[in-house]
Amino acid sequence: MLLSFHPRVKGDINLRLPFKGFFSEKQIQAIASARAIVFTQTVKPHQYEFCHARCRHLFPDYTHRFGCEGKYANIQLFRRFNASHPETRCYDSVGDFKVRHFKSEEPLMPFPFILKGDEGGSGWAVFLVRNHHELIERLEILGNARIHTTSRFIAQTFVPHEGRDLRVVVIGRIMKAYWRCQHNPSEFRNNVGRGATINYDLDPELTEKGISRVREFCSKTGINLAAFDLLFDRSNPEPEPLCSEINFFFGRKGLGGSHRFRELLNQAVQDWVSGL
Repeated sequence: MLLSFHPRVKGDINLRLPFKGFFSEKQIQAIASARAIVFTQTVKPHQYEFCHARCRHLFPDYTHRFGCEGKYANIQLFRRFNASHPETRCYDSVGDFKVRHFKSEEPLMPFPFILKGDEGGSGWAVFLVRNHHELIERLEILGNARIHTTSRFIAQTFVPHEGRDLRVVVIGRIMKAYWRCQHNPSEFRNNVGRGATINYDLDPELTEKGISRVREFCSKTGINLAAFDLLFDRSNPEPEPLCSEINFFFGRKGLGGSHRFRELLNQAVQDWVSGL
């Protein structure tokens, strides 16, 4: 019996996830008798764990989502599974950064580098730092507790990507890749919300390299619904893909919109169920 908690995926039984709190008695009985369960991306950690303890087959596989979200934890996950990524240093807070670099003798990452707040999308709380003055300004923003629920952040070496990065979206066994191209020379972020355009045909060899890198990572982690952002060092004549971020929530424009995403999701679920 397929139990679906996704309103757009038809199961033998369709229920809605509780907005908050725990499952009802009816839902618990359905979970206990289910052979497989499908969730929305909004499933909460305690809901997922409750179902995981009672059913072997869950889609999406979020074994490495909860506790691994955010830019700080993404890096820990990349390191755990030996995925190539830009040189990165992780900080628990602005205070941690200042102790390590201003009060101790740990050298700063060479300028220019990127500071990334742990949370946010569309390039929010992501800053290019070119000198000490900019560093102090960016640290003040990152230290503003009013706009963050976590004070963690990372510093990452700047990869000369020439205004292009590759997004690889994983939906079950389906992988869709496209380039985000920034044409504004004063903007280093390649987010569509920052003016980048989508290109499906650019650099087919690098696209295949990126898809292969993501496929390898997903085979190790089980991740089957996420968008990966990959960078390529364009100063290298034969650049290799570097994992920048994992997005468990992601925009659908590059996939052809929400309707196309739902089609791909249903196809992925059908393939997944048939393989159980």
